[in-house]
Amino acid sequence: MLECGAKDPGISAPNQAEVVVIRLSKLAIVLSVALLCLALTPALAQAVTNGGSDTIGSSTGPAKTWYFAEGTTRSGFNEYVCVLNPTGQVAITHFNYMLGTGEIIAREYDLLPSSRTTININNEVPAGSDVSIKIDSSEPVVAERPIYFKYKGMWDGGHDVLGVNEPASAWYFAEGTTRAGFDSYLSLMNPGDAEASADVDYYLGNGTTQSRTGIKIAPHSRFTIGVHDDGLGIGRHNDSSGDFSARVSTSLSTPIVAERPMYFNYKPYLTGGHDVVGATAPGEDWYFAEGTTRTGFDTYVCIANPGSKDATVDVSYFCGDNQQVQKNGIAVGARSRVTLAAHEDAFGIGRHNDAHGDFSMRVHSSNKVPIVVERPSYFFYKPFWSGGHSVVGASKPATQWYFAEGCTRQGFDTYLCLSNPGDAKATVTVQYFRGDNQVEEKAGIEVQPKSRFTIPVHETALGIGRRDDNSGDVSMKVTSTNGVPVVAERPMYFAERWRTMDKSAIANAWGWGDRVYGNKSHPQVAFTFDCENNANAMQIMNILEARGLHATFFLLDQIPVTQPSEVIRMAFDGHEIGNHGVTHSQFTKLSPSQVAWELNTTEAKVNEITGFTTKPYFRFPYGERNAGLINQVNSLGFFSMFWSVDAQEWSASNSTEKVISTIISQAGPGAIILMHDLPKTIAALPAILDGLKAKGLQPVTLTELMFPGP
Repeated sequence: MLECGAKDPGISAPNQAEVVVIRLSKLAIVLSVALLCLALTPALAQAVTNGGSDTIGSSTGPAKTWYFAEGTTRSGFNEYVCVLNPTGQVAITHFNYMLGTGEIIAREYDLLPSSRTTININNEVPAGSDVSIKIDSSEPVVAERPIYFKYKGMWDGGHDVLGVNEPASAWYFAEGTTRAGFDSYLSLMNPGDAEASADVDYYLGNGTTQSRTGIKIAPHSRFTIGVHDDGLGIGRHNDSSGDFSARVSTSLSTPIVAERPMYFNYKPYLTGGHDVVGATAPGEDWYFAEGTTRTGFDTYVCIANPGSKDATVDVSYFCGDNQQVQKNGIAVGARSRVTLAAHEDAFGIGRHNDAHGDFSMRVHSSNKVPIVVERPSYFFYKPFWSGGHSVVGASKPATQWYFAEGCTRQGFDTYLCLSNPGDAKATVTVQYFRGDNQVEEKAGIEVQPKSRFTIPVHETALGIGRRDDNSGDVSMKVTSTNGVPVVAERPMYFAERWRTMDKSAIANAWGWGDRVYGNKSHPQVAFTFDCENNANAMQIMNILEARGLHATFFLLDQIPVTQPSEVIRMAFDGHEIGNHGVTHSQFTKLSPSQVAWELNTTEAKVNEITGFTTKPYFRFPYGERNAGLINQVNSLGFFSMFWSVDAQEWSASNSTEKVISTIISQAGPGAIILMHDLPKTIAALPAILDGLKAKGLQPVTLTELMFPGP
């Protein structure tokens, strides 16, 4: 699936000795369910990623069989399967992991009634494996597969798909590109006992078609096509001939499952990936509940016409302010694709930073020529919180929708988008199945005709609120209780944990003032670096990045002025930025107006180039402060941060070895560690991190260390 041109070798069906079977008993599942549900917390996922994912729910409901064509445990990838068991019975589930090598690994899990369970696939199959999955369950369940990744060690993000219930002889995709900065794949799963022979038709944006035939997929295996490669793909093209939609087909006797993952560098500081399972047939109508054209979001509508006749397409945008925008008569040539930019005026709704910019959509072929439609979106959800997601539309509204995945832990924002394309008001009930086996219900949610409604699941009003344990892992059932059909999508956005923590609430919990230690109830320490124009922050970030760690950097005003690339990287890499003033003066010698100028100037410079605030963290230069100064900076919205461990690497008399031993010996849970952007810091830091790890201490940002309070 991943490395350019990587393909699964054709291997015959494994014999009995090649099938590995492990059973987890009901008791084992009961004892370990909390650990399984913890799998989605970023701290345990081995690599914090920054991005988003989206899926349209299952309108056909729970089923006893689910398939996934894509999946990998290669370096930088963390794969999970989330399973909702909405029934009142224990569901005995059989997982067959079909590797690219042809090996099958079998597992069994017993899932508790009315619950959701998360399975970490990296713990179930060997590292470096490309894997497809078939799930068979004794009870009807719903299954999704989220993946979090750092593709090629550079492009981080995540994607998620709902599984399918059966293989098919044809799969259609509207979106795909091989332009520079985009790597597109086709992941093909053959769950059957006979070899499958697949054909791929690529319908290009320039109106031409390329076909690849006779692609052999071994039984019980998966095969990957790098579409951006020559051979079975179309190669790299930086024009419309690199934009493609695709049809994957096999004989009726050897049906397969197909997905199309994509990884991208869309623009500076906006990288990620998205994935969809194909549609099994074109149709005249496609529905979407989610879409936005607010600043930071580029949203597209990709329309594929795989047939032999030209299509005429109408697009209805149902906006969040209950207004409707109609774009009619869009021509889509036979065996071609067209891309509409929803954030532009011509065929979209244009850019709007209010409810009018939030839309759901119906795409209709007015001359009844069947089409396929996807909606990719590329975004800056918040400053330096970027990524992309894509979905294939729903073929029709429905009265019930199911989702297996959702999370409201710190670092995750989850939404439920509801679209009502009809003429009557819909009344909706949402059931939340939490990872702690509790069920919450929110009833009487009204969705007006030809409009959309958004529920922030991470808020308490209509969601479950922010929950930082397995109770924040959530599956959902959406029911239209008055019988008016709706469409439901669930976009999620995820990043470093500190990004969703309420810093002002944390400061309030501590009573503001001045802090020397953070929360001592967890084995964590905060690394803080005072950057004072020594131009070494890049090397410090290189060391932290290699270990997947984040820190808090206190900046003087001159850092964003003279070294803006350093500050931009701090933001992009997920580090926290605090305020260190402008002149590195002794604040005890400054007037109140000078103090305010120092803090406000650095705050403005950092915000100008990153969109971040330095609030609430401020560190007095030299640590010189008094009660009056602390009260003043508090009144300006800043929380004074001292330290509990001083590396003193600034002292010429302290050797690198002395710096290392000082921190390792003095650091304990809750410690705030002070270092600087100095060469000696760079020399000592790797050994310090190793020593703290040996002591069982995890470096985190200040916000994570201070959360939730004393």
